[in-house]
Amino acid sequence: MKTNTIESIGLKWGAITFVLLSIYFSVMKAFGLVHMIELRILNAGIMFFGVYMATKEAKVKLEQFTYLKGIGLGLFTAAVASSMFAAFGLIYLTVINPAFIESIRANELFGRYINVFGATLQIFIEGTFSGCLISYAVMQRLKVGRLDFKEKLINHQD
Repeated sequence: MKTNTIESIGLKWGAITFVLLSIYFSVMKAFGLVHMIELRILNAGIMFFGVYMATKEAKVKLEQFTYLKGIGLGLFTAAVASSMFAAFGLIYLTVINPAFIESIRANELFGRYINVFGATLQIFIEGTFSGCLISYAVMQRLKVGRLDFKEKLINHQD
């Protein structure tokens, strides 16, 4: 597998982001902080790190890195991380700790309406859509200017 493609970079950083999200969840669970909704903002920080690093790596390694490719890479990275974390959530809620969904039902505002699949879908949607916003923000910082891109095209054709 080529390592200098958008797909390979997105898969790599999506997997790294998933591992970091899983570690963060495990630490929160160990300290009994999983019901503190305010701490979920750090999930966005972890997602930002993964999307930023993927985009930064692609900007360095890919010959033709454009704004839309960067946005697509960020979305792909976030979708990979969110899919893997949602699968982890499904396994956690059904196999590892089935009692946790009852805890969510008892402690959350709309908990009585949540089931395992709804919670898993929420994990995926929250991660993917935060990844959309983060991709846009990251690309504002890392986008290639018009002059830089024209220079790259001219030098690439030589």
